[in-house]
Amino acid sequence: MVKLLITVWHLDELSDALYGGADVIDVKDPSKGSLGLPDLDVVREVVLSVSGLREVSVAIGDLSEYSNSLKYIAYAAALTGVNYVKAGLASGDVSKCLLIASEVSKQVNYVSKPKLVLAGYADYSRSGCIEPLEVIRLAKEVKAHGVMIDTLIKDGKNTFNFLSRSYLEEFVEEAGKLNLLKAIAGGLGREHIPDCIKLGFDVIGIRGAACKGGRVSRVSRELVAELKNILLTYSGRMSV
Repeated sequence: MVKLLITVWHLDELSDALYGGADVIDVKDPSKGSLGLPDLDVVREVVLSVSGLREVSVAIGDLSEYSNSLKYIAYAAALTGVNYVKAGLASGDVSKCLLIASEVSKQVNYVSKPKLVLAGYADYSRSGCIEPLEVIRLAKEVKAHGVMIDTLIKDGKNTFNFLSRSYLEEFVEEAGKLNLLKAIAGGLGREHIPDCIKLGFDVIGIRGAACKGGRVSRVSRELVAELKNILLTYSGRMSV
């Protein structure tokens, strides 16, 4: 079954995401970028509150440079008890991205529970990042658990504005050959859910379309429930 990932920013959004039907509760700070590093206390409280009822993921940033502090961030994130640590590879230099991915993977692997998901950006051509297909190769090299496509610049455009269906099909196929988790996000709305399911993604990540007022406003239980119902409806059709 395809999973619905809903991002929360503050603790008061958690119950709406959880009881609206999210399969994965993602924690990030949308005011700090696509994969903005969230407040550590919020991450810990989400993990404690969810208490195994759902999977939890945490974003650790859109990473364009390696620094020693990145080791501490990745290790601290892994220690919170989340299921997934998401790291965005936001450099256009493949060697930098490999260094970032390797060090994050090393720190996450020191802790037994969490799995690393590396994110590439659909709008790589305008943001100067490596392309998502290259992220798959790096994921294999550092033994990450999964790969994700997102958008780096949040200006109302979505992943489907930048990547063709054939590119997304290739992404899913190549990641599938390596048994990698395949996730998609990036300004997605309810209208994109059927295509994401047909393409073969395992996780569909949404923030803006789950909020009344855009991605930096508050998650709505009603909207989350509507998104989940669409996902269940089309997943059921695909399985018939």
